[in-house]
Amino acid sequence: MKCEKCQLNDATVFIKQVDDGELREQHLCAGCALQNEGASDLAMPVLSELLFGPAAAPAPRAAKEKTCRSCGIKQDDFKKNSLLGCSECYDVFEKEVGEYLEAMQKGTLHVGKVPAREKVKAELARLHRELEQAVQA
Repeated sequence: MKCEKCQLNDATVFIKQVDDGELREQHLCAGCALQNEGASDLAMPVLSELLFGPAAAPAPRAAKEKTCRSCGIKQDDFKKNSLLGCSECYDVFEKEVGEYLEAMQKGTLHVGKVPAREKVKAELARLHRELEQAVQA
């Protein structure tokens, strides 16, 4: 079936509307439907938008959702459960994990308190490096 407007392309958009008890049908190609040529009906709001307001209209989905190649966890699953499925997920969802950690703990680097014994170990390691540099000099 050809487009009723341009008569060139195959019709892929089919619109049915009841006006005063009379059924009207339009058969349009995708191009004419997008340009809204002769199809003022396409500007009609979605039913959920009429009933509940514009916020209720379904949001358009992303073309392709990130998915881990190894375990199959999807980005929505990670956002919903805050759990990853395998070690490869950290590479696949690197950006999302970083954002999650920043929101959860004011950054991604540890800047908190250090146990006293760790301070001593770090100081001994620093002194040892300085001694080796002095001996080499």
